[in-house]
Amino acid sequence: MLPPRPAPRPTDLRGLPSASRLERRVALAVTAVATAWFTLVAAWEMFGPILAGHYASSAGVGIIADNMLRWKILGPVWEYTASRPAPAMYYCHHPWGIFWTTAAFMEVLGRHDMVCRLPAVLLSAATPPLLHAIGRSVYRPAAGAAAAAAFVVLPITLSFASFNALEVPVIAWTLLGLLGYVRMTQTSRRRYLAVSALGLTLGMNADWPAFVLTGGLLAFGALRAYALPRRVFGPIHERRYAAWWVLTASLAALTAALYVALFHASGKLGDLLSSYGFRSSGNAAPLGEVLASRRTWIELSFTPVAIAAGKLAAVVSVARLALLRREHDALPLLFLAMATVQYVVFRQGADIHIFWPHYFGAYFALAAAVLVDSGAALLERAAARRDPAGAPRPAGPALAALGVWLVPLAVILRDGIPALRYARETGGRFNERGHLIHSDGAKTAFLRWLAPRLREDAPVELHEGMKATWAQVWALGGRVVTPNRPAPRVEPRGAYVVDTRFLSDREQASLARRFDITAVGPFWAMGAGLGASAGAGRGIEASSFREREPGLLTWYLVSGTEPEREIVPDPFLTWELRTHFEQPAEPPAGPPETLDQKRIAHNIALSAGDGASAAALRAEIDAALTPLGARFDDGTEILGTTYHEGARSLLTLFVRAGGPAASDVTLAVRSRVVERAPLSTTMADPLYREVGLPTAISPQRWRAGFLYADPVPIRKRPGTEVFWASLRSRAPGRAPKLLDRGGASEVEVLRLR
Repeated sequence: MLPPRPAPRPTDLRGLPSASRLERRVALAVTAVATAWFTLVAAWEMFGPILAGHYASSAGVGIIADNMLRWKILGPVWEYTASRPAPAMYYCHHPWGIFWTTAAFMEVLGRHDMVCRLPAVLLSAATPPLLHAIGRSVYRPAAGAAAAAAFVVLPITLSFASFNALEVPVIAWTLLGLLGYVRMTQTSRRRYLAVSALGLTLGMNADWPAFVLTGGLLAFGALRAYALPRRVFGPIHERRYAAWWVLTASLAALTAALYVALFHASGKLGDLLSSYGFRSSGNAAPLGEVLASRRTWIELSFTPVAIAAGKLAAVVSVARLALLRREHDALPLLFLAMATVQYVVFRQGADIHIFWPHYFGAYFALAAAVLVDSGAALLERAAARRDPAGAPRPAGPALAALGVWLVPLAVILRDGIPALRYARETGGRFNERGHLIHSDGAKTAFLRWLAPRLREDAPVELHEGMKATWAQVWALGGRVVTPNRPAPRVEPRGAYVVDTRFLSDREQASLARRFDITAVGPFWAMGAGLGASAGAGRGIEASSFREREPGLLTWYLVSGTEPEREIVPDPFLTWELRTHFEQPAEPPAGPPETLDQKRIAHNIALSAGDGASAAALRAEIDAALTPLGARFDDGTEILGTTYHEGARSLLTLFVRAGGPAASDVTLAVRSRVVERAPLSTTMADPLYREVGLPTAISPQRWRAGFLYADPVPIRKRPGTEVFWASLRSRAPGRAPKLLDRGGASEVEVLRLR
């Protein structure tokens, strides 16, 4: 026997739950602030270069759009080609909607970094108002405001607000579809039927999880309209509801059939099935163990406060659906089901991509609406207030519930803002499970500087040490790029590019001996495409990055996590490279300007036997350092460090070499968070993380008495993080030990709170 159905709530002429003017105004104000904040977050760095990490996939979408327009094709192709790509090259792991959308933007606005982000920015800006509209329609204005505010404080939604991949469009379009569904059931108007079908279809064209949500909604709709007695959920406009159900089911079937046909015609249907078999691998492990292994990522993405509130809201939603029998209480549960399928079934994907549970962000927002409405109802009942029939509900209980809800949201935002910066600094990878993270800021600046200096038809080959990404390919302006190429035996027809930090000393020497080199910092380029012929005897010509902090406008629009970079000729670096690779080298005519040039000038003086000049320069360098004096038993000494805090903070270690290091010895820096951040609810990251990059000149080529610098970009994790430096060897027990430090192998070089 079902409990008696509660009396329907008073509604206005639009079918919306009635509310006081004060509640509506406060709710609109909260939603406006949430929308403005989230739009500003999404648009941050919108005009800047796309760098490495998960964010590089936005450049991949740009490459696909570029190819669609260049070759007049419908299918996505990840790489640039010299001729029209065949269908066998089409990417068929996901629906193609996001690629078509980006191509349309690029057709109108042109090929720009901004175009790779703009669709996501616009959809993110629309998401809080959509959440408000759903919460207002289903519950009350205060609940809608709570939903909008909840979405814009989560670390994961902030971190991926401009991510033009799959989750952002699926969330926005399916919320539009749910809003249309809600308003259709409330008003029976055709336009809302069309809005619902359109939103859900666009979501299904964005990615497969939208099919899960749409299928769940259709299944619930069939039960609600045709299986359960009318007294359970109340009467409906049968004809309109049937039209919505048939139209939505037909569009879902047609969309699925479209991609089956397209993928089959491309010969990629089997590839799709195998990819999702791979994505779902690891399902044999108990779910508890899997979630425990991801605990750091989960807490960092949502915070324990949001996780607890989301669990509570799931219970409340089930109870409301069962006891109050209001059909729209099923919507948060349907979104929860979609997010759970994505995160739990496809475990391999979730183990690699920290953004995999992004859909839980939309569930949490809908859950917030449930909790605030439930809280307001409890307060109204406690007040035992009896209003005239049809009168708007009082604002006090609703605003009190909303005000209480804003407190935990503030606690979540305390962790959300640092996570946002951490995400931008790491390309959305966060701790990358302890692995070394490359931002590619300097590398991208080098590739953009290089591209116009190449012949228009010159292809580019990248050594595997470049750690090629779609962002690098995009930065080269549409050229044919071949990654992971071994060192050439003859001069490349186009250009061959290496990052010497990830190139063995033997390979560096071989390239320097056989080719003319254009060096910018640690990056080398060579080949006929640069306009220099082999055997011209030019040797190595080096330039350096001149960095400065961005101004406020540049910080917001271009990059708040990388310095502005200018590439300028550097005779000091030219001397250093030529000297170390046995090429004729002339000392620079002018005086050193930077600390790094003073370091090289010291080495020049030492090489020339000018002890007095070397000592004077050494004194200037020592005065600029935080002294360390860490001496190793192989003669190497870390003299001290400099630390620059800025858009991209930089720790630089200054080392005095005792001579060439053993064949496998490298200078390494790693870090660990030793204490949780104040007022944070998120656990301290327990992983040791590699942060030091290899030196551009291998330690095996160092010269006794010379000074070397090792710049280490610092991408601080939340909390107190400590950094240690050491000389590391791949062979156990062969790493140099520190003297006068009890046989320790590493020394603390930085501590940040």
